[in-house]
Amino acid sequence: MAELDPTIESLKEGSWREVASINKAFHEGQIDDDGWHDAMAALVKDAYLAANNPYAQAGHSGNASSWEASRAFIAEALHVSGTFLDVGCASGILMESVHRWGLAKNLTIEPHGLEIIPELAQLAKWRLPMWADRIHAGNIRTWGPPKNRFDFVLIRPEYAPPSRRAEMIRHVQRNVLHPKGRLIVFVGSEERESRRVESDMSSHGLNATGRAEIPHSKDARLVRRLFWIDSVS
Repeated sequence: MAELDPTIESLKEGSWREVASINKAFHEGQIDDDGWHDAMAALVKDAYLAANNPYAQAGHSGNASSWEASRAFIAEALHVSGTFLDVGCASGILMESVHRWGLAKNLTIEPHGLEIIPELAQLAKWRLPMWADRIHAGNIRTWGPPKNRFDFVLIRPEYAPPSRRAEMIRHVQRNVLHPKGRLIVFVGSEERESRRVESDMSSHGLNATGRAEIPHSKDARLVRRLFWIDSVS
């Protein structure tokens, strides 16, 4: 196996060494599923809660301008009006953003949030009182909506151990996403020449029906990437 480039890996995930250690412990059976989620939550919980702005409270190290530059391309996946679930909503800043991006496309996007860390779910409710009843605490791997399923669900692959990701996606398709909805997989930063996350999903029969990407602002070897999977039933 080729040696990892720390510069590239840190741009993809700031805590990449810690994440690799947690994944190794899970793979070797030293921790179970709950232990994996607890360890991953411990990496971000205190830092997010201690931050003093909604971008940092969602793990973004920049400001409103850099947030738009790195996230606004998510709007390319919005093609109809409907409900939108942000999995891992943290401060709720993406909920606000997709609502605004939808309006710019003459779409009405009704945002909802799911957060595995209860304290962050409470933070989002405090920040967004008009949507407080739309923000839930739970683990996307087992959670189901209390009412209707969603027209859009945005998820990141790292919300499950690598060997459990396809299982997580299938749970979302069966129990969270509307039968004619669109699942958006936000890959984040990935090597330009590699579609590793998409290829892994394809190997499990989860084939992308569309994709979008933008250049990475700090390294030409990377792009910011997402793809989506449209339901057909």
